Parts: sequence; C-alpha cells; structure tokens
Amino acid sequence: MKRLIPAFFLLFLSGPLAAQDISLSLPIGCELRKDCWVFQLPDVDPGPDRMDYACGKLAYDGHDGTDIALAGLAEIARGVPVFAAAPGIVKGVRDGMQDALVSEIGKEAVKDRECGNGVLIEHAGGWQTQYCHLRKGSVAVRAGQKVEKGARLGEVGLSGSTDFAHLEFILRKDGKTVDPFRGLEGGPACGPGDKPLWDAAAQQALAYGPAPYAIGVAPRAPKYDEVLKGQFPADTLPESAEAIVLWAEFNGLAPGDILRMTLTGPGGEEMASASETMPAAKVRQFLFIGKKRGQQPWPKGTYAGRASVERKDGLGAGKREIRYSFTVR
Repeated sequence: MKRLIPAFFLLFLSGPLAAQDISLSLPIGCELRKDCWVFQLPDVDPGPDRMDYACGKLAYDGHDGTDIALAGLAEIARGVPVFAAAPGIVKGVRDGMQDALVSEIGKEAVKDRECGNGVLIEHAGGWQTQYCHLRKGSVAVRAGQKVEKGARLGEVGLSGSTDFAHLEFILRKDGKTVDPFRGLEGGPACGPGDKPLWDAAAQQALAYGPAPYAIGVAPRAPKYDEVLKGQFPADTLPESAEAIVLWAEFNGLAPGDILRMTLTGPGGEEMASASETMPAAKVRQFLFIGKKRGQQPWPKGTYAGRASVERKDGLGAGKREIRYSFTVR
C-alpha cells in the first residue's frame, strides 16, 4: 500500500533551492545486525509484484521506505534515537499518537496517519526525508527548525500502521520516492546503483543479506506474539521447567537460504538441533527447538544456543550466526 503524505507535511520552503545531490548518513542510533536490522526495503517493481534493489523479495508491493527494526517491542524503552540523515529544515512534525500494535487497535485508528509520529525534513535540491513510527512524546524538533546532519529527531517507537518497533525512512526527490540504494542514475539490473545516496558508513552498515537477529529461551513452546511482546526476557530457567526451548528469528531470507539451530547442555551435549532450507523468500521467519523434561529436574549449569543462516550464492552470500547462553538454577 502506497503511503499518503499527510496534509501537514505538504508544506514547502519559499524561494528557490540549489540543485545538488544528497548524501545520507545512517538515521538511527543502533548497531546494525546486532541491535537492529533492515527488514524491508523500497519496492522497485513498477507492477503488482514486489522486488527490492537486489532483485530479492525484501519488500511488499508499493512499499516506499527503508525499514530498520528493533529486536522486539521491549527495546522501545531503551530510547533508540533517530537522527537527521542530512541537513535541512523541518517542514512538519507529528507527536502524541500512541505506541500500539495496529493489529490490535485496527487500521481505522490510524487512517490518514499511517506514518504515526513523524518528522519531515526538506533539503536543498528538492530532496525530502521522512521519518515514521516514532515513539510517543519523543519528537525533539519543531516545524521551521534548521537541523544539521545527525541532529536528534526523536526515538524509535510503534506509532502508526505497524506491528513492529521500527523506523521507516523515506526519501523523495521533487515529490517522487527514490530508493537511496539505487540513487538517481540506476545501475546494474540487480544490486546497488552506480551512485547510491547513502554515505560510505551507512552503505557498510546497511549491507544486504540475511541474518538471525533475535534469540532466547522459553520454558515451553512459545507463540510468536509472546516473543514479539517480550514475554520471555529472562536468561535463567528453573530446574522444574516443563521444557527448555530455544527460539530464534531470522530476517531477509531468500530461496535456498539454510537456517540452523542447536541447543546444548551444561556438559556440551547436544539436546536438540534443526536445519531448514527456505523454499521461498520471506521477510521474517520464527523457529524454535527444544526438549521436554523427564522425571528428573534439569541439571543445573550453563546451557548454550546457536542460530545461523547461510546463503551460498547471490548478494549477501555468506554465513551469519548469533550465540546465546542461559542458566538453569
């Protein structure tokens, strides 16, 4: 669904702006592939299909932004900052919308305000950047304010039309959406453009490819919405737990990607493992493995979990892994 630009954003500077390209820095204060992940990209397919700049499926039809997500809803409380990607003048702001799952409050509650709490900045040369889904009460700038690159605009939240804690970053040139990974001049059929608009540091941080991005433990088989809402935050389990279940989430998957998970006990023995080859592209995948307790309590000590994803061919090829440890007391 293409986002409608809210009326309060349709304001313009008086007087001409100098024509120039734009260089964009990373608009979020987190470490990519550790604290946050790119989970959706602009849709570059002109028709009803979906395709990201790398010819993958990390988008949905009509999506016009770069989405950078936190691991879960509980991460909102950390106050992850959102920064201006380039210098400019603030043309519009919105704050005061609640941080809530749109699947629970309904789309009518955010109609014509799908961006949620947000900031729109106008830059020289007809460029605009928009920052959506900010945390209620966090917007730190006002309309008409001049901001430098890296100025704090607010914090990542859950406002507007979203079920994930994330920043949606949108770039426009003369009112038309531009994919900053491709730039204005295009390039190869698949992959970054000849002149991407992200600066070198942002390009490195936003490198394309799959990743496991969240991992944890539960005392039973978890439901995805329970994990999403952070209902299994502890890194300890009681020895009487009915099961030990390792869960993980994966992002940016393509057909052929291999997902693996392993759970080991305090003596290094393997308790459970699984391997899955993706039959189709998927933005997110949730998996878990585990073992039920028998008649005896679980042995006390430190347990370990591992989740990895391997891509053998194509952009983002390689293996990425996260490790996790917890204790039974």
